[in-house]
Amino acid sequence: MNLNNTLLRSILFVPGSEQKHLDKAVGIPADALVFDLEDAVAPSEKLAARGAVVQAITSSKFTGRQLIVRVNGIASGWFEDDMEAISKTNNCSIMLPKCESPQDVLRVKEFSETSGNNIFALIETAMGVLAVKEIANALSEFDALCFGHVDFAADIGLTDADASRGGIHHARCQVALAARAYNLSAIDNVCVDVKNAKQVRHDAQQGMDLGYTGKLCIHPNQVGIVNEVYTPTQEQLVKANAILAAWDEAQAEGQGVFSFENKMVDLPVIQSQQRIVQRYELALKQDGGE
Repeated sequence: MNLNNTLLRSILFVPGSEQKHLDKAVGIPADALVFDLEDAVAPSEKLAARGAVVQAITSSKFTGRQLIVRVNGIASGWFEDDMEAISKTNNCSIMLPKCESPQDVLRVKEFSETSGNNIFALIETAMGVLAVKEIANALSEFDALCFGHVDFAADIGLTDADASRGGIHHARCQVALAARAYNLSAIDNVCVDVKNAKQVRHDAQQGMDLGYTGKLCIHPNQVGIVNEVYTPTQEQLVKANAILAAWDEAQAEGQGVFSFENKMVDLPVIQSQQRIVQRYELALKQDGGE
């Protein structure tokens, strides 16, 4: 998966132990699906879930979809078997939960070196946040950093997992900054309020304002909202194209800086407008537009 040429706006978790959810996932318009072998699967169901997920990611019904498997953590006792089974398929990415060091990334690479699986490093602990710069440096430009705020809140002893304030918000910012500094996809935490569309939208908008490029989802009804928030609007596209056209005229006249709607425009502004156009075009392509 070349993440530089792919929008990962919505990344939906699908329980690996629930065949009905695996079947239903085919028709959900998430940019990527995460088949979960970790939190969503009881210990007694781990083996069966692994088999079901391997069958799903190798089946023709998911051809062309961006697939990710969240394996069990390195210290869980299931990690090696998960990686052995998943890395052989050569057609999905690996999400590593509770990633806390560059060495954790290297453990995944030991299994996925020949298969070329992308790595989604999920930062969920205080240790992971403290090491996030080194973790980001160990990843490749085709990988991603993700933030898991619920586990992080538990790890630092909080009873309220509100990602918009306090220590969680600080960690959320750190993960986004590290991802952008190392040119990685930055994937924001889930919104646990699955039936509150207003809260999902607010949470997604806040994540985008922090520098995230996409968001983890835990229910299909969150996908459309998240996709919309992380897609430039038609109005933004029109304005971006107007600014870029004015920039071309200014360049032809030898100007490096000019004014547009009474605001200064220089190279950083132009780069921002170019990203808007690029994201809009990628979204149009992924969503089946022309």
